[in-house]
Amino acid sequence: MGPLLVAAVVIGLIGLPVAAWLDLRDLSERMLRTQASEISRIIDEMRGFYGSDVVGRVLQADDAVTATHNYRDVPGAIPIPATLSIELGKRISAHDGSVKYRFVSDLPFKGRDPHQLDVFERNAILALRANPREPIIEVSGSLFDRHVRAAAPVVMRQVCVTCHNSHPDSPKTDWKVGDVRGIQEISVNQPIAANVLAFKYLLLYFGFAAAAGLTFILLQRRQSALVQGINKELSEANDFLAAISLKIAKYLSPQIYKSIFSGQKDVTIATERKKLTIFFSDVKDFTAIVERLQPEDLTLLLNEYFTEMSTIALKHGGTIDKFIGDALLRHAASAGAVEQGVA
Repeated sequence: MGPLLVAAVVIGLIGLPVAAWLDLRDLSERMLRTQASEISRIIDEMRGFYGSDVVGRVLQADDAVTATHNYRDVPGAIPIPATLSIELGKRISAHDGSVKYRFVSDLPFKGRDPHQLDVFERNAILALRANPREPIIEVSGSLFDRHVRAAAPVVMRQVCVTCHNSHPDSPKTDWKVGDVRGIQEISVNQPIAANVLAFKYLLLYFGFAAAAGLTFILLQRRQSALVQGINKELSEANDFLAAISLKIAKYLSPQIYKSIFSGQKDVTIATERKKLTIFFSDVKDFTAIVERLQPEDLTLLLNEYFTEMSTIALKHGGTIDKFIGDALLRHAASAGAVEQGVA
């Protein structure tokens, strides 16, 4: 199994859960945005209902009941809608949950507990006053933990305008219907790891896929090792046979050597009748020549003589049987070929 194929399988095994994780992160982010928008809409509707159907009707029915921001200090008083939202936010955010709610403004009533606006809240108020129809949403966090903050405008209605413009603690007395007084902020935090456990069947599938892929890689690597071992043994056997054939070639004529190793002639022990020619040659007066030459010169002479005679024999299909001193014994299947070679 090639390295590229192994890398492709590994990348495929890793890429599938990573892709699912990224999709899950996007899905979680969209869910958080939708959740924040829906919570903001519900609280906005609740505050509007409270301002029109509760505070408005109470003020019209009984002058002894008043709506004020410091309703705890006034017997029989009820909170104004803004105070209701602030107190509701404190109760929601007091719990260690994933959802936080906050009602803030840069123009609070005098005497209210001070609260600091962060950069997101200040920018959201400015942006919503310029365009109250576009909610401000900020997404932050890491790959494993997503945090969404959504800011919606707090729009002044008629009951709010009447209260704020006549209230002695109001920092602004020229409010108009539709003005943005502040923002209500929904903060939702959702660890992605908590959603991953919901995909138990998908996780099991990833586990089985990874196990199958790793098993496939291991089996392929084992098979590749076996094939490499066999190829190595074949290579060693081929080298051995090549060395043997070279040695055998020195004792056979090219014609016989080629016929054997090409498969034209089987190497078997069998009786076969043929007409052969035996040729025996030696150097005339070799004893006298030996007496006159030095050993080194004699060796050169014999080597040159045997080389030329062997070349002639092999050229015409003869087989050299043996060298005897200065003599050469060879035989051939065709008498005419030998006679032609020594003529």
